Amino acid sequence: MPTLQVTVSRVAFPPATKEVPAWFILLTDHGACKGMMSWRPENGEALTLEGEYSCYKGSREFAFSSARLNIPTNSRDQLTYVVARTIGLGPAAESLIWSTAGEHWQDIQPGDVPRLSGKIYESFRLQCESLASKSEEARVVAALMGRGCTDNMASKAWAMWKDETLGVVGSDPYRLAELDSYGFRDVDGDVRRSYEIGDSDVRRVRAAVVYALRRLTANGDTVALWVDLYREATGLLCGFANEVSECTRGMFEDGTLKAFKDSEGVSLAADFRAESDVWNFVCGNNEGEL
Repeated sequence: MPTLQVTVSRVAFPPATKEVPAWFILLTDHGACKGMMSWRPENGEALTLEGEYSCYKGSREFAFSSARLNIPTNSRDQLTYVVARTIGLGPAAESLIWSTAGEHWQDIQPGDVPRLSGKIYESFRLQCESLASKSEEARVVAALMGRGCTDNMASKAWAMWKDETLGVVGSDPYRLAELDSYGFRDVDGDVRRSYEIGDSDVRRVRAAVVYALRRLTANGDTVALWVDLYREATGLLCGFANEVSECTRGMFEDGTLKAFKDSEGVSLAADFRAESDVWNFVCGNNEGEL
């Protein structure tokens, strides 16, 4: 699949008020690029896009299926990145900053070079902080993609857990199933194998039980029959009946699952508490009205 390195000149669509993920039209130094993104890029942002060239109304454009930040790792290139995004600075100031401070350019102080003072210096510092944050994001996203995650999954993981992402996913890759639009099956392939999680690993079994229960209660109920949950979970795992029994026993003990002995039903404890809170609230309001 063709890869394109671009610099964003302007986001033509959608407006800044639109929530992401969304379909974007980016005007770049390589022409118009269109595709879904899980974050809104800034003007001047460097991106790596994967997709195909197409033609729309006689104009050539790039339709991308994934987009990720392209953050330079070389100190000199990072200075270029920051200066290009600091209004009021240009190539001449960039050369002066480098000749003055070299590799330690991020430690430069107001007035050390002409123009680098007041609001321009404040903007320069903000761009330095943004670089640090985005460099870490790019590193984390790249690391997760190396583990089998899609670009979108990795970006959503960063959006949810930020600096803790690699720790969260490293301890239990099935936490990725918590991300919006993803589930057990999205993790139970290349991702889990890259973390050397075996077929009977308790993290895999536990994730299968939660996923199975979510599927059984997708119609709005919070309770499913234990026999249905058992059948669904073992089906997902292609066996491991004893492991499912042992894992669910532990989930009852740690409070993840709640049992209803009279009906032989099971629910996620968090869902049961939420439903109980709503019911108590409604009943309380009704009593108040009476």
